Amino acid sequence: MKYSILVIVAAFLFSCTTQNETNNISKDVEQKFINNCNTVQSYLNDFVSEKIVYKKYFNDTCKVRGTYFNSEGPTNVDDRISLHKKMWEKYDFAISDSINFLPGVNPETKQLDGSVRFYFDWTVNNTENGKSITLPLYMSFDFDNDGKINFYQFFGDISAGISSID
Repeated sequence: MKYSILVIVAAFLFSCTTQNETNNISKDVEQKFINNCNTVQSYLNDFVSEKIVYKKYFNDTCKVRGTYFNSEGPTNVDDRISLHKKMWEKYDFAISDSINFLPGVNPETKQLDGSVRFYFDWTVNNTENGKSITLPLYMSFDFDNDGKINFYQFFGDISAGISSID
């Protein structure tokens, strides 16, 4: 009988410790997600304002995967810098007023990992002819342990959309 009570008490204490550890992990991931959402929102605002400090947001090995026509696969941040400069010469951009950020998961463990996913509307205005289009897009951002973006991807018919206003 004493053994049974001892086992029950030990199991209870172990479950409480495990629950506390789980709660702490959940709070850590939740705070990481909130911080990463703020980073993404700041990056999007800086993109629209055409004044991105890339080192503030991206680590040195970041890869970017988009869905452009004839895309050759992920690019690096230097390629994004060059592309952004060309785009800003001809286009002005706006994003949805409110974005509903969604938590992402680690692809291997399927556990929440602080990554950020979202759908939003992206408006592109051709400053040369005044035409514009609004495109629905999906984006996801993954982060390293220092809170820098190490991978992001976007999905939407960007090439066709921009071609339609040229």
